[in-house]
Amino acid sequence: MIMYNLFDTCLRKMYILGLFACLVFAGTAYCSSQGTSGAQFLEIVASPRAAAMGSAFTAFCDDANSVEFNPAGLAYLDKREVSLVQNNWVQGVSNQYLTAAVPTSVGVFNLNLVMLSVDGIVRTDDTGSSKGTFGSSNLAAGIAYANSFAYGMFSAGLNIKSLSQTIDNAGAAGIAGDFGFICRCSSSFNIGASLLNAGSGVKFISSADPLPTTVRAGIMYMPVKGFKMGLDANRPNDADADFGAGAEYSIKAGRKFVFPIRTGYRTGKQTGGVSGLAAGCGIIYKGVLEIDFSWVPMSLLGDTTQFGLTCRF
Repeated sequence: MIMYNLFDTCLRKMYILGLFACLVFAGTAYCSSQGTSGAQFLEIVASPRAAAMGSAFTAFCDDANSVEFNPAGLAYLDKREVSLVQNNWVQGVSNQYLTAAVPTSVGVFNLNLVMLSVDGIVRTDDTGSSKGTFGSSNLAAGIAYANSFAYGMFSAGLNIKSLSQTIDNAGAAGIAGDFGFICRCSSSFNIGASLLNAGSGVKFISSADPLPTTVRAGIMYMPVKGFKMGLDANRPNDADADFGAGAEYSIKAGRKFVFPIRTGYRTGKQTGGVSGLAAGCGIIYKGVLEIDFSWVPMSLLGDTTQFGLTCRF
């Protein structure tokens, strides 16, 4: 009986790993055409925890911020959770992120909001002469739902987002959707895949740009309690495939405090120097209050830092 259970577990993992490989190849085919996409603010990583781990977060399911990478990760939350993030981006650009998740008897519901604005953009005429300044604003407001099935082994999630952008006096709007699933092969091993920012695009005046649609697939492995590792493969429609890897080690300090330390690396984001690397840390108090920080260098473009506050109740 023990040998049968072991064989059955190995067979299921082999099947799921095969499915994982198929999804990566399918994602490459789906996003095969390259070009310039619009609504680029949707590609900025909001979660400090995920950013510090090289954005290898598709298979994680213990954080409301997982909706950004895979809405199926919401399904396993057992507490209400609210998270606020301030992202200090390059060249003085900053954006804010809010997500709130509520578990119910019929699944987990989530609201998420991304805001980005830029002021002081110099306006020039055909000769290059300055004609004052103007601003730009971007907003994505979403509602998500996720649930688990097959005794919690699988979960699926959907996030529908309303998009709004303004540049000077011109505006554009659109609808985008995210879909994903996660398989919990065991208590220490997850596989996940998602399709993000699928939609018809945004149109300014007479010119329409496609959304930055991305296919993601990833794994999460916890070899020992308190130590988690992630590996992701991503295929956007406007760039080559890239990969992310990250790790998180949580240090307990008594019964009340936990200090997570994180690091990661993401390919395709190198701009010289140590760009591509990422690091971060956090403080968790009694499992209900969490403060997170991440640092992601981008060489000549400058460093990005993120601060997050999460409450669970």
